Amino acid sequence: MQTQPDDMLKPSAPPITMVPLYDYAPTATTGPIPKKKPKPCLKVICCILLIIIVLITVFLFFTLYLFKKREVQITANNASLEDLSFTITPITLNLVLGITIGIKNPNYAGFNYESTNTTILYHGLQAGVSPMQAGTVKARSSKTIHNTIYIMATTIINSPFLLPEMIAGKLPLSSITSMVGKVVLFNNIKIHATVDTSCDIVVDLQSRTMTSSCNGKVKIS
Repeated sequence: MQTQPDDMLKPSAPPITMVPLYDYAPTATTGPIPKKKPKPCLKVICCILLIIIVLITVFLFFTLYLFKKREVQITANNASLEDLSFTITPITLNLVLGITIGIKNPNYAGFNYESTNTTILYHGLQAGVSPMQAGTVKARSSKTIHNTIYIMATTIINSPFLLPEMIAGKLPLSSITSMVGKVVLFNNIKIHATVDTSCDIVVDLQSRTMTSSCNGKVKIS
């Protein structure tokens, strides 16, 4: 009796299939992916930075524009003859002059000036004085100040120049006015200013007219 080999009697093994260790198949989503909410501290930081930028802008505006020192300006400075009468023998003189000063204040606060005097000189002698009351030139505005000055003939009648000049018909005079004031911004920043004006005046006794040449300057401190 013939026998078959053992390997012919065993059934063949089923084929081996490779199973992946991980399944990467995408899964279906049911809606949009929710966005992450910003952290509260980021909003606070942004608000603080915005406030700082606004404060810096306001500070620069006030410092560079409103608080800027602007020079008080003289817009008009002239003299006029208001009255004249005289005699040579005996020597008498009745002379009245008008001095006009125009001041412009470009600052954002009023210019407050102190009381002062306008002085008329004749060859260095004080021939007349007119007081000027204290006042204010409003912010970003102009003001005209007029002074009337009476020449005191008794103070110059003994001058050796008076009789020859009256006979020649020309009487030289000069005027000086010095105003001291200040601009105060927000009760803190002070701008001190001195306004000096002067006029060279020649009175023509024959034609009863007058010519003048005036100058003015402002000192800021």
